[in-house]
Amino acid sequence: MDALQKKELLHLRIEQANEQMLDALAEMTEVLFKNWQPEVVEATEQKLKSDEEYAAVYAKHLKPMTREEMNDELKEAMADYERGDYVTLEEMKKESATW
Repeated sequence: MDALQKKELLHLRIEQANEQMLDALAEMTEVLFKNWQPEVVEATEQKLKSDEEYAAVYAKHLKPMTREEMNDELKEAMADYERGDYVTLEEMKKESATW
């Protein structure tokens, strides 16, 4: 059985697993990765932490809106668009590449 077949079989077994088996599989997988590929676990944990930090900072700026506030914001955005006051996807990609 090659690697692709093994991955497909693992995916199938995960889909077939009940909650108790999923708990056991998740725990076993973490132990195996911590022992055999700790760098993968560390990189994943750092990514999750940075994602959580980003989400927390982003969430600080969110606030519930009334329907009127949302409509006003949409009208303003449409007016910006009609004036040509926007950034294209290509411009955004170029700008992000310089970061």
